[in-house]
Amino acid sequence: MKNKLVIASLLSIVVLLGACGKKLGDVEVEIGGKVIEKDDKIVVEGESNLLPGSRVTGKVLVDDGEEVFTDTTEVVSDKGKFQMEMDHHKYGDAEVVITFDFSSLQDEEIIEHYGEHGEKLEGPYVYLDEHWNEVKKRAEVRVQLTQDADTDTHELTALEWEEKPEDYSDPRVWIEVDEITDDKEFFYIKGRSNLHEGSYITGKYSRTSKRDSTRVNPDGTFDLKMGYEYSEEPYFTFEFNPGTGQQWRLIRDTYGDNGEKLVGKHVETSGSTQFIQVEVDYQHDD
Repeated sequence: MKNKLVIASLLSIVVLLGACGKKLGDVEVEIGGKVIEKDDKIVVEGESNLLPGSRVTGKVLVDDGEEVFTDTTEVVSDKGKFQMEMDHHKYGDAEVVITFDFSSLQDEEIIEHYGEHGEKLEGPYVYLDEHWNEVKKRAEVRVQLTQDADTDTHELTALEWEEKPEDYSDPRVWIEVDEITDDKEFFYIKGRSNLHEGSYITGKYSRTSKRDSTRVNPDGTFDLKMGYEYSEEPYFTFEFNPGTGQQWRLIRDTYGDNGEKLVGKHVETSGSTQFIQVEVDYQHDD
């Protein structure tokens, strides 16, 4: 009887290879598969190397990610697979997001394996998050569903991140813009920085009300989208203020509650607060 228990335990630990290539239960998690648009439904045929019994959530986001159109929760099977069915948004663009995290209910076995807050999770699918001043990790994959797409089947793949800057999270902060494009309706901005993942930054356009905010990606990059407007003196201003209410405790600890740890040529001061401000000139296309 004892030998049988040992064998069973070994089988549960040295699990079979998952559909995504790495062993089931590997902390370097992978989530893949397909998203299929079928009439009035969105079907997710998911594959992963997540430990069987892991709970994953699926969401359909609309209005540029501002609204959850529908969501669902499923449990990963003994081969790392899962299947979801959600209502189709029908009109306009949407984004399907598949998430494995610890803000929702997970069984004790799953928590022990990946950590109470997912702190053992690794790999390109993993993002930092924070709830009630506690840093957590989540694994996530997204796919865009555009109205003019020429296919109804979409692959779930991880984003390819850049190497982190050598001075990543250094208090001598820099922010650079790689690309600004527009379609006469919106500006689309791609930038990079040495800011810590999760830092909340804001972009503003000239002397207008056009602005957008986002959190910095794991590699220090960021994307912003703001309404288009013609200006005779076009420029963009990017700000990082550690003292704003949107910043995580982790970010305030890194740069100071009032930005007091910030140094360098981009530091600005307002009262007892320090923040980063970078201005970038822009030229409209003729």
